[in-house]
Amino acid sequence: MSTAELPLLCGFSPEKTLAWHDGRPLSAQVFCAAAIALSARVPVARYAFNLCESTTGFLLASAAALLAGQTLILPSTRLARTLEQLLGAYPDSYCLIDTIAQSDQTTDRAWCAVSPQLDVTGDAIAWPPPAIAAAQTAAILFTSGSTHAPKPHAKQWGELWRGAETFMRSFGAPPPRVAILGTVPPQHMFGFETTCMLPMQSGRPVLEARPALPADLAHALRTAASLGVDQVWLMTTPLQLHAFHRELTSVPGLARIISATMPLDPALAQAIERDWEVPVEEIYGCTEGGILATRRPAQSTYFTPAAGIAFATLAEGATNVSGGHLPNGLTLTDRLRPDVPLDRDGSGRFELLGRDDDMVKIAGKRASLSGLTRELLQIPGVRDGVMFLAAPDASRLAGAVVAPGLSAASVRAFLARSVDPAFLPRPLLIVAALPRDANGKLPHADLLVLLASGREPAKSRAAVAPLLLRTSISSGHPTLPGHFPGHPIVPGVVLLELIETLLARNGYEVNACPQVKFLAQVAPGEPLDIKVDLADAPIARFAIDAAGRNAVIGRFLCSMSTEPA
Repeated sequence: MSTAELPLLCGFSPEKTLAWHDGRPLSAQVFCAAAIALSARVPVARYAFNLCESTTGFLLASAAALLAGQTLILPSTRLARTLEQLLGAYPDSYCLIDTIAQSDQTTDRAWCAVSPQLDVTGDAIAWPPPAIAAAQTAAILFTSGSTHAPKPHAKQWGELWRGAETFMRSFGAPPPRVAILGTVPPQHMFGFETTCMLPMQSGRPVLEARPALPADLAHALRTAASLGVDQVWLMTTPLQLHAFHRELTSVPGLARIISATMPLDPALAQAIERDWEVPVEEIYGCTEGGILATRRPAQSTYFTPAAGIAFATLAEGATNVSGGHLPNGLTLTDRLRPDVPLDRDGSGRFELLGRDDDMVKIAGKRASLSGLTRELLQIPGVRDGVMFLAAPDASRLAGAVVAPGLSAASVRAFLARSVDPAFLPRPLLIVAALPRDANGKLPHADLLVLLASGREPAKSRAAVAPLLLRTSISSGHPTLPGHFPGHPIVPGVVLLELIETLLARNGYEVNACPQVKFLAQVAPGEPLDIKVDLADAPIARFAIDAAGRNAVIGRFLCSMSTEPA
């Protein structure tokens, strides 16, 4: 095989397990056969939106689209408005989903369900693994939007393939009888690198679970042991690590933790290594470049360039990164402090002083937003918090904190012990929860909504009763004819519109949908019981029961309208 083509899978024998589906092992050969079969059936298009939520479904959908010569579009959110915008930006496309029940957009775009294609017989022949052109544009991923609007970044198959090599050369290849477990959705660069590319190129299987809560992680580790997995490598975020460590005293089977998406507090890493006796490592990277450097924060504040990657300081103070899996040089504006001046080969260690847009200047003084946020989080009683600039030219910082039992004045008094008065946040909102996305990040637009909501006259939360509605969707609803002939299903977007309308009637405007899960199909005519809990306003937690079944759960981020609709 020439370097112009690179294999879909590496390190596997035909019978070796790549993943599990409904508790059944999916061998590398059967996976390839299923991917080839599905690639022949997907719609003809240039782009494929991979909206699959299950790990196995996402892997198979990705492989099929790539083998069909298509480019994966990996949106960082499932918010209906964002998807509609992206569908408009990439018109020659269709959507890959786990089940047909996920086709919840009122659009004429084609939908292709993946799960039925997993039922491929074990004697299907597809070996050796098929190859993909290294120059093929394999995926378009998007930045998180934590500081600016999300930006697309295209990745060639060769870049992604060699990125997995960089990962394994930096951390070492996972040993035999190790499985990979991730908490980050695969539509995110870190999740894609670790739960899609790494399993396919390392010859090691990936677990189906994606733990969100401590109990989920404990269950995933027990499940792994029952499947014959000796050790698990966990790919996760600092926010999730903090939650896991707070409640779990032991993690049997967990052998390694690799964290990314935001800086990891060395004190947290030290506590986890002490209590769990598991090494904790961290990746410095970005959507534009993937993995760039690594460190073990419990032992060192310095990052070491990833295998084959070189860092060089430019004349204007920025940093150039090149080599390894990067097809072109990448310029970073993050502030780095090398251990020694970066030599010609760029292999020296460095400290990360601040991310792009992390430094703020107020009253002639400079500070790091992440550093200020760390001070906030160290206050006793603070569970979560953030410091941010509402606008580039703002004269004061704003803050939001989850701190039951504390007042804004008491939190500000604690901060004043370690923070210059110029950087004390005004306003400082005490909130029930921060609008974090699936990766634990805080989109700036959602923080602005939270800030605007918090500045309005506060209601007594104890007096806020949940909104209730009993209704149904008739079979004559305009979205149903021709939608699912012979088996009509109410689209999810219609169900979400019911909640949005209920909120509007009570004076609330929906600004974002950080989370929604469709748990069961809803048929026309079924009685629907809708409940919206506003005790944590501006977060509106909702649930829909269909004929006694849990059908939809999630949360909206809202603000008060000027008048009820």
